[in-house]
Amino acid sequence: MRDREPVSVLLPTREWSTVCEQLVAGLGPDDELLVICDAESDQVADHDPPAGVEVLVAGEPRRCSGKANALAVGMERATNDRFVWTDDDFERDSAWLDRLVAAGERYGPASAVPFFCGDGWWRPFEPWFGALFTLCFAFQLGGVADTAWGGGVTFTRDELTVDVPTFCAELRDVLSDDYLLTQRLPSVHAIRAMLTTVEVVGDPRAVSNRLVRFTRIVGVNEGWVGMTLLSCAVVVAVVAPLALALALTVGFAATYAALGIRRATFLLAFPGFLLLPIVTLVSFVRTDFEWAGRHYRFAHDGTVTVLDASREHAADD
Repeated sequence: MRDREPVSVLLPTREWSTVCEQLVAGLGPDDELLVICDAESDQVADHDPPAGVEVLVAGEPRRCSGKANALAVGMERATNDRFVWTDDDFERDSAWLDRLVAAGERYGPASAVPFFCGDGWWRPFEPWFGALFTLCFAFQLGGVADTAWGGGVTFTRDELTVDVPTFCAELRDVLSDDYLLTQRLPSVHAIRAMLTTVEVVGDPRAVSNRLVRFTRIVGVNEGWVGMTLLSCAVVVAVVAPLALALALTVGFAATYAALGIRRATFLLAFPGFLLLPIVTLVSFVRTDFEWAGRHYRFAHDGTVTVLDASREHAADD
């Protein structure tokens, strides 16, 4: 069917959705799809999977995110040498898996490039946390270079700088599986041809949780100096607002154009810029946030505490 090495695809999810069917359609004869949920009460736990698919129940996390816990269980159960990590919040065609694996076979660890877009309260933040992040990711710029995005990344056991059991133990002690994987791979090739649009929820609560989670992951792991300096630059906006507003709008118009993204949210780059100090300050002070229906505390020393397992707000992710 496909002339490539077999892969173990890991998909943390609670429901059997269209994404599951799309991944099944892309499986080769020796591939396996491991669908990993949290609890026996999750809808997918009772699903009768087709050939090549196994449903695993990871259990509740203790000192890590629910996703990191699920991936640890999947890594331990996987039988193939090559892994693919992916998410359930975007759709793909049946050739998606082949393209991702082909890039991994050619370049080594390889990742699709995400673009987080949305409506509502996400729009003023999209140029900064969406388009700028995507541009730096795609062209390997700054601290985003060599990032492994857990929504679409492939690597082999030998490409990890630690053995799989050690890596699984580390997963069970982190909030960000992306960040840990990035640290445990020598380099990651960004597949620009696989720019992936991920729709995020735009209500105030969801946006607040997403911004705090993202900013704290960067701040706790990389330090707060960069975000603080960027936030302090807002002083320039007060001194010369019209010039800066024009420069940012033109700059982000060029960024969206370079990425082939046709959205007018680049016009909100300047208002979003003015909000960055608030995001940084709130993310520094606020250690708690919700993610995929769980309430976490992410301390400054990197300790992850799962405060509860309420799933009322699973749509906040």
